[in-house]
Amino acid sequence: MEKRKLAKIPREEASDEMVRFAERAAGTHIVTTKDIEKDLLMVTFYPIRKLKKGKKDAQLRTFFSKNDYISQDLTVEKVKWLTAAYDRMYDISLYEHHWDYKESTGRWTPNMFFWTDADIDRMRSFFKEWSTEKDARDWTAVTRFQDMVKQKRLDERHAKETNPIDALMETVKEIPDEFKNWVSDKAMSFSRYLIYSTRSKNEALVHCTHCNGVTLVDRTKIRLRNNEKGICPLCGSPVTIKARGRMPARICDRRIVSFIEPREEGFLWRYFTAYREVKPDGKTNDGLFEIVRTFYKFAPNGTPCTSSYEYREYKQTGIVRWCTDEGYRESSYCTLYPGNLPEAWKDTPMKYSALEILAENRPSEQIHYAKAINRYRKFPQLEWFIKMGLYKLAAHLINEFHDGAFGYESRNGIRGLRKSGKTIFEILGLTKENTRILQSIDGNIDELRLLQEAQSSGYNLKAEELERFYKLFGCNTTLIRKENRKSTIHKICRYIEREGADYRVGESGQCWRYSYMQRKERPDIREERLQNCAKDWLDYLNWCKELKYDLNNMFFYFPKNFKKVHDRTAAEYQALQDKKAAEKKRREDERIKREAEVMKKLLEEMLKENAGIDNAFLIKGKGLILRVPRDTQEIKNEGAALHHCVGTYVDRVAKGQTHIFFVRRVEEPDTPYFTMEYNNGRVIQCRGNHNCGMPASVKAFVAAFEKLMKEREEKMERKCG
Repeated sequence: MEKRKLAKIPREEASDEMVRFAERAAGTHIVTTKDIEKDLLMVTFYPIRKLKKGKKDAQLRTFFSKNDYISQDLTVEKVKWLTAAYDRMYDISLYEHHWDYKESTGRWTPNMFFWTDADIDRMRSFFKEWSTEKDARDWTAVTRFQDMVKQKRLDERHAKETNPIDALMETVKEIPDEFKNWVSDKAMSFSRYLIYSTRSKNEALVHCTHCNGVTLVDRTKIRLRNNEKGICPLCGSPVTIKARGRMPARICDRRIVSFIEPREEGFLWRYFTAYREVKPDGKTNDGLFEIVRTFYKFAPNGTPCTSSYEYREYKQTGIVRWCTDEGYRESSYCTLYPGNLPEAWKDTPMKYSALEILAENRPSEQIHYAKAINRYRKFPQLEWFIKMGLYKLAAHLINEFHDGAFGYESRNGIRGLRKSGKTIFEILGLTKENTRILQSIDGNIDELRLLQEAQSSGYNLKAEELERFYKLFGCNTTLIRKENRKSTIHKICRYIEREGADYRVGESGQCWRYSYMQRKERPDIREERLQNCAKDWLDYLNWCKELKYDLNNMFFYFPKNFKKVHDRTAAEYQALQDKKAAEKKRREDERIKREAEVMKKLLEEMLKENAGIDNAFLIKGKGLILRVPRDTQEIKNEGAALHHCVGTYVDRVAKGQTHIFFVRRVEEPDTPYFTMEYNNGRVIQCRGNHNCGMPASVKAFVAAFEKLMKEREEKMERKCG
C-alpha cells in the first residue's frame, strides 16, 4: 500500500445524527466502512465518549488490502502510522467479556457498533474468504486476517536473519565415516562394560558391551567386583565391571566431540554430542548429533575471528534449526578428532601447534581445545609439552588459560610452572633426570609439584614411587618431606595398599557416581578404597600426636588391622576432646560464678550508696557517675572518641526513639569512658572503646541504673493511679 497516497485522503467527521445517537449508545466506538478503490477498504473508528462531548473527529482509520493492513492515528495532526493489530492497540477493544456468577457462564458483548447495515455488509464482503460458518462474531474474520499478516511480516523479518545462515550452512560438508568410527572406538572408549551375573559360587555369566560377546567365566581366575576396572576375557579391551543386579535402569555416558573441516579461509570447528545408553541386559544405544559450528578466520597478525552458530529452537517458534550462537549449547570442553590434522588447518597459525598429537593420545578426555588457539599464540612452548609426551600438563595449560594470563597465576607463573623460563627445564623447575621421570608417567600439574618438592628436599623420587604416592595421597607435598614422615615412601605406600585393599568406600547409595560420567573419566572403586585408607591414616597420625603416642615406634606408625585400630583411636581421641571440652566448660562456669559474686557484691554496695535517691540520673558508685549529653554534637564526639557507632544514633535520639547516656569516671567527668543506650525500660547496650565489653564495676553500675529507673517508673505509675 502507498502510504503517501493514503495519507492524502481527507479525514472524515461524524454526522450530527451520530452525535445524537452517541448520547444513548453503549460500547466504546461507532465504526464506518468505505471502499476507497478495488480491493482497498477503509474502516474508521469514532470514540463514543468524544461524540457525547460534541467532538466529531475520528480516532483511528485502518486501510485493508487483500494481503496487508495499516492504521493511521487521527488524534494527531501529523501523519502517524500504526502497524499493530487491533488486539495490540491501547484504546481499541473489540469485545468485552461478562461473567455470570449465578449461571457460571460468560458472554462477549461488542464494543464496536457499525453505523449502517451497508457498513457491516462492506466489512463482511471484504473479509468473506477469511470467515467461516462457525464464526459467531463480526470481527473474527478481521482478527484472523491480521494474524496472517503478522505472521507474514514476522517470517520476512526472520528470513533476513536466517537466509544468510542457511546459505552458509549449505557450504558445510557431510561428516566422514572415519570420524563416526573414531567417536565409537576412541572418544567413547571409556564407555565399555563387562556386565556379570553370578551363576554359582565360582562361576558367572559375563556380557561385554563392546564386543557383544557372552561367556561363562571362572571367578577364581578373573576378579569380578562391581565398579572396578578390568579386562574383557573375550576381546581384551579395558572395561568397567558392573554387577547386573546392582545396575541402575540405564547408564548414560556422554562426550562432546569435535571435528575440524578445512575451508578456503580458515577452518570450520564442528561440535557434536555423542552419547551411549547401556541397560542391564547389555543392550546399548549410541547417538551422535551436531550442536555447534564455529567458523574461524585469521587476521594477518594471527588473531582469530569467529562466527558461531548452534542448533536449537529459533526464537520460540517451535522450529529447530541453525541459529546464532548464544551459549545455549555446551561446546567448550570436547575431544578432538586427529585424523585430518594438521592438514585441515595447514594454512592457519595452528599448523605447528601439535594438537593432533595431544588429541591422538587423549582421545576420550574433554579439553577446552578452543582455548588452545590463544594459548598457543601467547605461549608457543605449549608445543614442547605435547611433543615431549607431557599431555596432562598440556591439557592443564589449555584448560586453565585466561586471556592474557596463566590461569591461577603467581608472579613467576601458573602454580608450579615458570613461564619466564628459557628452556623446558627452567619452565618445569626440574632437573633433566626428574624431567625424564615426569615424561615417563605423563605427570600432571600435581605430580610436577610433588617432584619439585622432592627435588628441593634432596629426595630422589622414582617414577613408580611418584605414581603410587599420587594415587594414594594426591598432591600432599607435606608428606613428601623427610622430616614429616617416619619411614620411606615405598613402605608407606606398600602399607596403605595392604591395609586398604578391602577398605570402606564411603556412604551407601553412591553407585550413581560410577554410572553417570560426563567430563571426567570414571574412577576405579579400588583406588577410592586406597585413597580413603590413606586419608584415615593421616588423620590417625594426627590423633596419635594428640594422644602422646610414640610414632617412632612402628607398632604405632604402621598398626596391624588398621581399620580396627583407626576406630579405636578415634574413640580415644574423641574422649580426649570431650574431656578438654568439659574442663573448658568447668573453667568457664567457675569464671562466670566468680564474676556473678563480684557483681552481686558491687550491686549491693552501689544500691546502698544510692539509697533514697529518686532520680536515677544522679547515681554514683565505684568511682563512676552518669551524665546526660548536652547536645547532638557531644554524642557524635563520643562515638569518634570511643570508635563506635553511637554518632549514627543522633536522629533516633532527636525523635525520642531511644536515649543515650554517658558513663564517666568521677575523676575525669569530661573524658569518654562507656556509652549506654536505654529504651523501653531496659539498657539495650553499653559499649566502651572499640565496642569492648564492660568490666564488673561498669556492669554493676548499669544494673543499679536499670533497677533505680524501674523503681522510679513504678512509683510514678502508683502516683498517677
